[in-house]
Amino acid sequence: MKKIKLNWGKGLVLGMGAFITFIVVLGVQMFRQSPNDFDRQYYEKGLAFDSVYNQEKQVVTDKAQPVIKISENSLAFMFTSAVKGSVRFERPADATLDKVINFNSDGDDHIVIPRDGLRSGRWSLTVDWQANNKKYIYKKEIDLP
Repeated sequence: MKKIKLNWGKGLVLGMGAFITFIVVLGVQMFRQSPNDFDRQYYEKGLAFDSVYNQEKQVVTDKAQPVIKISENSLAFMFTSAVKGSVRFERPADATLDKVINFNSDGDDHIVIPRDGLRSGRWSLTVDWQANNKKYIYKKEIDLP
């Protein structure tokens, strides 16, 4: 049986070479990452967190959660009273498809939004509205057929 003799110098060079290779691979992976993989408004959202949290909590307190009905050509939102606001449609897979639609129910308690330009698949909805001098925010994940 032959004994392999490895001195300190060779071991250090091999260890440093493995570490440098590891760092280079991590650097290459970092630059290959898609630019849509992080939130560009991270800090702004952090500063507005308390306001958004209070508006989400207000929905629960007032039991003002909208009912969302999905059909082939439209989305219907049923509210508890007349509202004015906007719906943000965010596509987790493709940020270029995101859109914001403003609405005003004009004394009615429901609105209908056509599905023009909304592909089938998963969407994140953020409904931001005002009713009875209170502001609300409601977030929901939906799957469009």
